[in-house]
Amino acid sequence: MTLTKAVLRLRVEGFRKPLRLRPLRSTGALEAFAIEGEALEAVRFYPAGAVRETDGNLTAIPEAETQYAAALDAFEALGRRLQAMAPSAVLPVQAVTRGPSGGFWFQPPTGATLETWLAQHPAPVVEPVAAAFARRLALALEELHAAGVIHGDLSPRAVLIDHGEVRLTGFMVDRRPFFRPLRSQLGLVEPGYAPPEAHDGAQRHPIGPAADLYAASALLQRLLTGRPPPPATARVAGDDAWPSAATSAGLRAGIEAGLAPVASERPASATAWLAGLDLGPEPDDAPWFEGLASTPPETPPPEPETDPLALPPLPMADLFEAPADAVEAPLTIAREAPARRRWGWWAGGLSLAALAIAAVALVAPRLNSRPSTPPAAAAPKVAAPVAPTGCQWLSAGGVWRLRCADAPAQGLRLPERFDAQTTARAAAGEPAAMERLGAFYRLRASETANPNRSAHAYQALDWLQRAAGAADDGRPETARARDDAALALGQMLARGEGGRAPDPAAAETRLRQAAAGSRADAVLALAQLLEAQAGDDADRLVQARGLYARVAQLGDGSLLQREGERGLARIDAATKPPPVEPPPEPPIEEKPAPAPKPVPRAKTPATKPPAKVLAKPPPAKAAQPAPPVVRAPPKTATPPRRHPTVAPAPSLRTWTTSTFIKVDPTTNFYPALELAGRAACDSEGGETLSVRAGDTNCPNGVNYCQVRAVATCQGARP
Repeated sequence: MTLTKAVLRLRVEGFRKPLRLRPLRSTGALEAFAIEGEALEAVRFYPAGAVRETDGNLTAIPEAETQYAAALDAFEALGRRLQAMAPSAVLPVQAVTRGPSGGFWFQPPTGATLETWLAQHPAPVVEPVAAAFARRLALALEELHAAGVIHGDLSPRAVLIDHGEVRLTGFMVDRRPFFRPLRSQLGLVEPGYAPPEAHDGAQRHPIGPAADLYAASALLQRLLTGRPPPPATARVAGDDAWPSAATSAGLRAGIEAGLAPVASERPASATAWLAGLDLGPEPDDAPWFEGLASTPPETPPPEPETDPLALPPLPMADLFEAPADAVEAPLTIAREAPARRRWGWWAGGLSLAALAIAAVALVAPRLNSRPSTPPAAAAPKVAAPVAPTGCQWLSAGGVWRLRCADAPAQGLRLPERFDAQTTARAAAGEPAAMERLGAFYRLRASETANPNRSAHAYQALDWLQRAAGAADDGRPETARARDDAALALGQMLARGEGGRAPDPAAAETRLRQAAAGSRADAVLALAQLLEAQAGDDADRLVQARGLYARVAQLGDGSLLQREGERGLARIDAATKPPPVEPPPEPPIEEKPAPAPKPVPRAKTPATKPPAKVLAKPPPAKAAQPAPPVVRAPPKTATPPRRHPTVAPAPSLRTWTTSTFIKVDPTTNFYPALELAGRAACDSEGGETLSVRAGDTNCPNGVNYCQVRAVATCQGARP
């Protein structure tokens, strides 16, 4: 980046006359100017390539006009916020202005930065100095983060170390919107100190406090190793930049926790980050950088180097001898040689001298080529394990770690580069690399245009089986890789991926292994498998219900929680007994009414004609009322009792829907793929029958792949 040559004239509120600004330096997306007649510096936001300067006026290129206007607003708002807050650990902002020449902050001169000190002292810093630096840096970051301010570009040039304190400068806003119009990140991101999310041009992950903690961990690694930290992309590939020099285990573990590629896996705050470094209480008199600069630590005097040209004296003791009582006495000839043979002795001496010179010429290159290593008795050598092609084993703290060279980026797509970078580590037995390689081949097997889909599916099964069965070495990354591999392997076996028939028994074993690590997605997958295979087995339904209940208790409102709640409702509806209906009332039996008894007539003699007298009924019977006649109601009066009729179930339809998601090919993305497919079915009012991976596209030069989640839905959709 070239500095502005012309002197800028700037009118600022609070100053009586226009200020004359002379360019000082350009770092990243900032330019610094000296102000004539004032003990201040002007810092301007200047994303190189996105703006053009004409006669002191800045104009954005057409492709970045919107991005530059938004970034300029954010830069001005950040400066005014720091001016109002005035944090103790921040270089104070005296004024903020904005005009045709851009946005400016006015601050005191920067002074000595950590970058300047490291340029003069490239050797590693002792741990007490690094510990004192970490304590002060953590206090500064905690104060900023508590006020909602993110530094955004923490690096050695943004840290001041004068007078035993740490002060910060060089604050920056998000520059990722400029990646696409500029088609480059050069000058916008500080390699080695920028976290992986700062390289994400798609802006899927926000820049938060975790980004500052990543940069702080990289600063400590730079101090302790004496080497520039590797870029985030190389760190994800396995380059941790730790040399063989010993570093305390607690400090190293805390630094590696802050350098986690995923922001959610880093410490939650600067205080938690400092506690994870395991530094202990601060001593009363902690050493600082100024002390190292003025009085370097005492080192033992180096051993005298052997001169490769120095040869032992020639065996000529029989020719010359010195008197025992004379230290400075000249050498005398022990025996007198005949005068005629003196020239012979001189010739012999010259011949021996010539032979000595020839011997030196032959031996010196071999002596120079020998490494200066301690003798075997002092430091016994440990045989390094056999490294795969393109890799090298490094010993750090008694532990061997494999380091491989990155594959060439030219002409290779991302999965191919990932394959080349990971195969060697997986072949060496690293569980994390084996799990990544299995997930990678599983992704390749899902590409519809891939002619080797079947072979890649078998490779995915093979690597995932190796990773899931790896021995537990007590490291968290190993346990996490084993759980990821077990989950992916269980899903492949349950669905029958890889050209094999579904194997529910083997899938259940692997899913139980993954669920034992308290992974919510593994618990949900196991519950779905048990529910699908339960049938009439009440015990398996009870197990599935318990697993669904665990996922439903997440309380984060995620898709996992909602899937757990739906599974819980399904099992409760399936196992709930049907409502008990009262037994039907017995039908009323129709009994015939008794016939009335006939009334007997009075007997009269045959000779006498019957008297024409009205016959009266007997008094006793006439007094009794006739019994009521009970008649059964007609059959049509009360219809028989019937059970309530059930409306016919609507006819179900089956359809297919799909959606694209962005995935990281180095991780197990199938849980996210399945959730995306289920969400697509839910949005259309259907139940999910199955989800599979469809078309896959991995663009060149980006750190993600696009995968289509194809879901088969069923419901009463018209």
